[in-house]
Amino acid sequence: MAYKFAALAFVLGVALAAPQYDYEPPAAPSSLYETPAESVQEPVQLYEAPSENILVAEPQNLVPDVVSPPQPMEGMPYEFQWGVEDGESSNAFSHVESSDGQTTQGEYRVLLPDGRTQIVRFFDNGNGFNAEVTYEK
Repeated sequence: MAYKFAALAFVLGVALAAPQYDYEPPAAPSSLYETPAESVQEPVQLYEAPSENILVAEPQNLVPDVVSPPQPMEGMPYEFQWGVEDGESSNAFSHVESSDGQTTQGEYRVLLPDGRTQIVRFFDNGNGFNAEVTYEK
C-alpha cells in the first residue's frame, strides 16, 4: 500500500509542479465602429433632373367609339351544344350556344357540390355580355 501512496503522491506532485495555463483575456475594443481613414466620396448623380418645360404628348392609341365587325363574319351563323353527365364522379354540366353574327345567346348548367344546379342564361347583342343566374334544386 505504501507503493500506491507514493505513486499517487508523485503523480500529484508532477501535476502541481507543471506550469499552469496563463490566460489573459483580450482587451475590450475601444470602438465597435471605426471611421474610415480616407474621406467618403460624394454620391454620383445617375440621372438628369426633369426639365421645367415638359411637353405632353398626344395619345397614340386613339380608337373610334364604335367598331363594327367585318361583314360577313367568318363562321356565322353557328349553333352548338354539349354536355357531360358522369354518375361515378357526380359531374354534370352542359353548354348550349347560338349566334347569327349580331346576337349570341345560350345557357350553361353546372351541378354544384350541394346538389343544386346553377343555370346561367346569357346573351350579347353588341352592347355587352348580359347574364341571368338561377339555381334549381
